[in-house]
Amino acid sequence: MDFKMGDIVVVRDDAPVAPEQRGEKGTVVEIIENGQIRVRNDGTGNDEWFPASDLRQE
Repeated sequence: MDFKMGDIVVVRDDAPVAPEQRGEKGTVVEIIENGQIRVRNDGTGNDEWFPASDLRQE
C-alpha cells in the first residue's frame, strides 16, 4: 500500500511488533526510501518506525 505524509494509519494486528503496539493509531510523519515509515502515535505523541507492511490505512 502506498502511504503519504499525513495519512492516518493503524498497526496491523498480525504485525511482528510488541503486542502493545498492535492496533495503535497514528499519523504518518516521515517516509524514507527503504520503506520505513515514522508514525506519530495519536495517544502518546511518540514517534515509532514501522515497515509499510506492518501498517494499514484507517
